[in-house]
Amino acid sequence: MRILLLAHAPAVHTRRWAQGLQARGHELRLLSAHEAEGASGVPTRVVGWPLPLSALRYASAQTAVRQEIRAFRPDVTVAHFLPSYGFLAAVAGADPWMLVCWGSDLLLNATHTPLHRARARWTLRRAQSIHVDAAILEEAAVRLGAEPGRIWTRAWGVDVRALEPAEAWASRRARSSPLRVLWTRQLETIYDPRTFIRALGILSRKNVAFRATMAGAGPLRQKLEALARSEGISAHLVFTGWVEGERLLALYREHDAYVSLSCSDSTSQSLLEGMAAGLVPVVSDIAGNREWVAHRREGLLVPVGDAEAVACALAEVARDAAAAGAMADRPRAAVASRARFDDTLAETEKRLRAIATPNAERGDTLRGRGR
Repeated sequence: MRILLLAHAPAVHTRRWAQGLQARGHELRLLSAHEAEGASGVPTRVVGWPLPLSALRYASAQTAVRQEIRAFRPDVTVAHFLPSYGFLAAVAGADPWMLVCWGSDLLLNATHTPLHRARARWTLRRAQSIHVDAAILEEAAVRLGAEPGRIWTRAWGVDVRALEPAEAWASRRARSSPLRVLWTRQLETIYDPRTFIRALGILSRKNVAFRATMAGAGPLRQKLEALARSEGISAHLVFTGWVEGERLLALYREHDAYVSLSCSDSTSQSLLEGMAAGLVPVVSDIAGNREWVAHRREGLLVPVGDAEAVACALAEVARDAAAAGAMADRPRAAVASRARFDDTLAETEKRLRAIATPNAERGDTLRGRGR
């Protein structure tokens, strides 16, 4: 198939989708309002004027998207993130097209104001297929007016084989006296990194030895570093900045527990990675996390914003190796059975063919006549 992809080029998720579909033999074009630093290996074009207001930047890209549709003649268009590229696909007249929702586009942005709600409803009703990664997103899409029959729910998934731990959790834990704690979320308010650092301060005062890594980037970094100093834990906490690829895989293998304290989320890719890597999840008690973690079965759930609860959960992991080891094994099995990225790619391809068939067959016929 010829697939036109509308998505945020700098995002690692965009690269994964583009490269994954291309590897399955499809011809792709990627249009983005932002230029990426690293090449994705997929032909990419930056569209829209570099305006400071994002809504105007996407609106200015309509003509370029229409031109690409006429020139490339895609069998199907895939747009990632509802209020930006999803809306752009709809106003540019893409047909047929699939919308891929990321979480905050439905849970936060779409309900911000009546105008945001109306835009989301208009866009959802024009997509022939809507991919969401969690039940909470499916419910949100239906509330906003999406046709239930057009929605399909499946986690994006991860590379389970690449994330496979080199040894059992108990063996890895036995080699380190301090509990090794990993954070891979961005340093932004929605992920609540302040509560994580406060929890580490409490953990230190409980005399629980730990070493923590915050592998993320974001606007809060300087404030978080200052908070770590005031909590007296700077010697036990490393800020690495954004990490991906082999470096990220190495971090998963070097830690015991994974922490995510999001205030709002769907199915977190980083949670799935931590689970697949055999770490014990300590995560906020929100709907998106509860789809994967039952308390004291696949990990530990903690109230949003409760640093004391986070510290107690980490202390429990540090002190009860037998229970923690079981909580590391179960989530890995869940991800292996329900969240393999290759399986999601195959399902995506199947659904794209289902909505693209009339155009794809017509294009194949025309190209055959031209030979």
